[in-house]
Order: sequence, then structure tokens, then C-alpha cells
Amino acid sequence: MPKVCLDAGHNDSGADTGAQGNGLLEQDITLDIVLRIRKKLEQRSFEVVLTREGPFVNGAHGTLSESLRTRCQIANAAKADLFVSVHVNAGGGTGVEVHALASGGKAEACARKVLPYLVDAGNWANRGVKFSNFQVLRETVMPAILTENGFIDTKEDAEKLKNSSMIEAIADAHVRGICDYFGMAYAPAPVAPSEPTAQTSGIDALIVFIGYPEAGIVPHLQAHLKAPAIMLQDLTPETAKAARKVYGIGYSAEKYVVEGYAIPLYKLLTGSNADDTAQAVIDFVKGR
Repeated sequence: MPKVCLDAGHNDSGADTGAQGNGLLEQDITLDIVLRIRKKLEQRSFEVVLTREGPFVNGAHGTLSESLRTRCQIANAAKADLFVSVHVNAGGGTGVEVHALASGGKAEACARKVLPYLVDAGNWANRGVKFSNFQVLRETVMPAILTENGFIDTKEDAEKLKNSSMIEAIADAHVRGICDYFGMAYAPAPVAPSEPTAQTSGIDALIVFIGYPEAGIVPHLQAHLKAPAIMLQDLTPETAKAARKVYGIGYSAEKYVVEGYAIPLYKLLTGSNADDTAQAVIDFVKGR
């Protein structure tokens, strides 16, 4: 599956801090967006590498050049298929834009996939695809884009960025564009309650899946069975016992054990890899 390196622009403090305005800090917004993108991509079987998951980039960042170089080195060392650097703009404008190093390549193709989704996510002004000699675009060896998501110092844009649902929409827009770029179908993430609820107690069927590679196919089975789904790590024995039929997706029956309780599967849909497992689910849904 594709490997994507996500770069939350800037650091919490020091030489590579971001813009600020209207009570917001760019470095906080970019990390929030990136962590949401990571979750969504992993749910759709992507492998994800982060340049930072906390206040600072995962390496040298004493100077601006060091911080930017570290981000490139992480992506290059991981041999990522795509690099996506997430930023928020400043300077008194409005809207969204996506940067690539030069025209005519895969990076421009990706930028043109992502931009329309960003525009639609919040009815943003479309500032277009731009070509920029940014260090993180120049020193990465894979196709690389940099997104600018609103203007932190423009009140109207900042009000949007203060809304958690808008941040979620921005993250989702990135994921939709990335899926399009790789030619992968976008599908909603499966519902995964973390504990027994009215919807999972005494139900006829429950879908259990083990990992994110299987998550992308779960909605198809959910729609067919009209049943809730839950990741094995979030399951309790009580929830498993409450369901009259448990459908497992992926791996072998021996893996379906929670807190020492071996779950009696009504049906296991699996294959030798994630693609084969997805095909097994499709065949079952279609009655093959």
C-alpha cells in the first residue's frame, strides 16, 4: 500500500515557529490537521510516517534550515511515495492554495487533486496551485506538495479554523485528494464503538476487525448486514457475548481472543493479505 509522509508545519517554539493571529498558532492547527489525516489514511490501509507528532520535529531543529532539512530526511529515509506538508497562511489574504516545486510532474498532479477538495471543505476562496522553490519541496525525493489552509491573520478565515468540524473537514479533504492521486476509492471509515452500548447489546450480528488494513472494507459489510463494527482492541468479552453472530474480518480464527475469551465466530472473511480479505468480503456481500 502507498506510504505517505505527513509534515505538520513548524515547531512549538524556536527558529521554526509558525504564524499567529486571532488567538491561534499555526503550529497547533497544522498538528491537529495532520493527526486527523494520519488516522483517516491508516483506516484506509495507507502506511503513514510523521515528521512530528508533538511540539517539535523528530530531529535537529536548532535553526530554520535544520528543521526543514530534518523533515526532508525523515521522508527520504522512509522512502515515502508522497510528502504532504500542511500549513496555514498569513499576510492578510483569504482562501486555500497548494504548492508544488514545478509544473508538469506528479507533484502538480497531486496538488490538483487535493485543491478542489480543500476549496469545497469550507467554501474557501480558491487561490490555485502554485509552484514554489520551498526547501521541503526541493529536498524531498518523492512527489511533494505543501498546502496552505486559510489565513490565520484574517478574521473570517480564523473563525473557520477555530471550528473543530472545519479542521475535520480540512483533514478529510486532504485524504480524499490523496486517495484520488493514488487511484484508490475513498470510503467512509467504519463505526467502531469502544464499549458495549445499546447498539451492541443483544444484537443479531457484530463485525469485528483486527487492524486498519481491514478497516477500509468494513463499511461494505456493515451496509450489507446493517450491523455495528468494532476493532478487536476495543472489544470486551461482554460485547462479544451479547452478539448472536460475530463476523470476523482478516487473519485467522485464533487471533480473535479478547481478555482470554476466544470469540466463537459465526463467519470469518479473510485472505492471505489485505487485498484478498477485501475480495472475500466483496464476494460474501455479492453472494458468491
